[in-house]
Amino acid sequence: MIEVEDLAVVYGSGASRVEALRGVSFAVGQGESFGLVGESGSGKSTVLRALAGLEADWSGSLRVAGEVQGLRRSKASRRRLQLVFQDPYGSLHPRHTVDRTLAEPLTIHGIGERETRVRQALDAVGLGPAFRFRYPHQLSGGQRQRVAIARALMLEPEILLLDEPTSALDVSVQAEILNLLSRLKAERGLTVILVSHDLAVVAHMCRRLAVMNAGRIVETLSAEQLRAGAAGEPYTAQLLRASAGYDRDAARDLVAYD
Repeated sequence: MIEVEDLAVVYGSGASRVEALRGVSFAVGQGESFGLVGESGSGKSTVLRALAGLEADWSGSLRVAGEVQGLRRSKASRRRLQLVFQDPYGSLHPRHTVDRTLAEPLTIHGIGERETRVRQALDAVGLGPAFRFRYPHQLSGGQRQRVAIARALMLEPEILLLDEPTSALDVSVQAEILNLLSRLKAERGLTVILVSHDLAVVAHMCRRLAVMNAGRIVETLSAEQLRAGAAGEPYTAQLLRASAGYDRDAARDLVAYD
């Protein structure tokens, strides 16, 4: 469903030049959940932005459902793939009601049955009709993220790109959102790419994952290898050790990889 080959993204030039992505390649099968993990600044979210058509300039090759993706995307291509952002408050317009937020993609793509589709989307994410005319500030963090997920579902996409979908939420709410995403994936046969720095979240959602550092993929693992701590690369081993919690010896032995 998704093929990424030699993807590169560069910001700035000269002394300020930053290589955000350097030769990133991976493939995701139809209906598969694939994770991208790594520390902040490793390039995970940049991969999603390039796939979603939100990066102004990149090089390499992107294919979605066999279709080559360029810098400009067709409406059909954008319908096929939707992105859920990390911050559920910042991604929602503060002056738009939930109803208007969910209806906007339908208007842009000329899709009818607004009333029915909005109600169905709210039901799908566990929010009733009472939420239709509320504003973002009247919702909890978990409710806002449910609205963001509902908005992504409005165009009935085949692919969901999830950029740290639970990191801005309380721990008590994170499991609810992860279970919701797992259910929606199963019900709709969605292909999912999940970006996270939380290895437990990725192991819960994904069968395979790629470890990123400094704009490159360091290693690809299965969820079983991740749970077993079977890292083949030193950076991955260090990341697994760090994810277990603060350890004085681990902090002392920390190595910067580039």
